[in-house]
Amino acid sequence: MKFKKKWMILIAVLAVLAVVLWFLPDLFGRENRQPAVSGQPEQTETKTADPTAAPEKTAEPDGNDESAPDEANREQPFLVQVTDSDPSIAYVLVRMQNAAGLLPLPLEGEYTRTIRQTMADGSEAVNVLHLTSNGVWMEDSNCEGHDCINEGEVTLENREERVLWNMIICLPHQLSLELITREEAVRMIGQ
Repeated sequence: MKFKKKWMILIAVLAVLAVVLWFLPDLFGRENRQPAVSGQPEQTETKTADPTAAPEKTAEPDGNDESAPDEANREQPFLVQVTDSDPSIAYVLVRMQNAAGLLPLPLEGEYTRTIRQTMADGSEAVNVLHLTSNGVWMEDSNCEGHDCINEGEVTLENREERVLWNMIICLPHQLSLELITREEAVRMIGQ
């Protein structure tokens, strides 16, 4: 049994190392080896009554209005700083090919956020994140295998006990989610 646990830990460490190495060029401001993300993440649905607890909703184009995609792309979909007026106790750090940002956990209720990226082969990568007041899980993805969906929920209680700790990783889409506390976010941003 101890042998199996050691192998699981080794696999988890290798997976985290692969993600870190993938995003390493972005951390130092160097150009990534992959093409840039052509679309911005957009929120598709809000199920919480508290508007301060979830990011603002991004308008989705209806197909008839040609200016809607430009307006949606100009909008910043992620938090770039943690302010005193933000009541969130935890965040999801989302890292993509050439972008990263924070999504706050709502104080009450839950919401989903759809992340859309254009991959190097021209295909569209779609991941749907589900955020609650206590955690996050990958609700849907158009990747093969759906390993990211099967990784389950990361919560504030289980984030140090899971095989991938506080992370959910979608390797085919070069996307990772990391549940961090408010204090960790403040340290990371350097405020």
